[in-house]
Amino acid sequence: MRFMSIRAALLAVLCLLLPAAAAEPGKAAHGYRPLVFSPGEKAKVSLFGIDGEGYKIVFAFDRSGSMDAPGHNALPAVKAALVKALQGFDAVHQFQIIYYNERPKIFNPTGQAGRLVFGTEQNKTLAAAFINSVVADGGTSHEDAVSLAIKCRPDVIYLLTDGDDPQLTARELERIDRMGAGIVINTIQFVAGPPPGPEHFLVKLAQQSGGKYVAVDISKGATR
Repeated sequence: MRFMSIRAALLAVLCLLLPAAAAEPGKAAHGYRPLVFSPGEKAKVSLFGIDGEGYKIVFAFDRSGSMDAPGHNALPAVKAALVKALQGFDAVHQFQIIYYNERPKIFNPTGQAGRLVFGTEQNKTLAAAFINSVVADGGTSHEDAVSLAIKCRPDVIYLLTDGDDPQLTARELERIDRMGAGIVINTIQFVAGPPPGPEHFLVKLAQQSGGKYVAVDISKGATR
């Protein structure tokens, strides 16, 4: 008898739930309202005219010697823009900062390299210090930096560079496209004069990922 009572109780619960499951999606049935988990709003970022949003965003910025060359000193503008962009994150969002020349270096406040960090006030303060500590030096390896950013599996990547040589080849672009499937890559190029044509690797990198490209004429003063 006790077994039958438990079974009857379970059937009664199922009878209450089944009408709700058959209801039109998004509407309650017979007063039943299903619980829906909402992760909250996405972080909203704007860098040099390119707006982006996501729960996880990675910034990769070039700190090679050409980024702070006379008449082409883009690095100070990049630092200021990135520190400002961090304010778009709340504690539920995640981000990562990578700077690179021949080798990339990742922001690592937890001692667990390669992981995204949450947008807490403490982490944003530490990230700002990390950004402002950067000095320009050395050559450039764009592929290593982009590959490391992709390994973080963010929603969006911002790549900020003057696009100096060596440029990404067609084969490298194809490899990045495979690795980063589903990740939007926005590219920001600092130039002194007219922007390059549509065949430039930074234009193609943005296009193939569904991202945006912008050329910032540093000789006229980069705007944030």
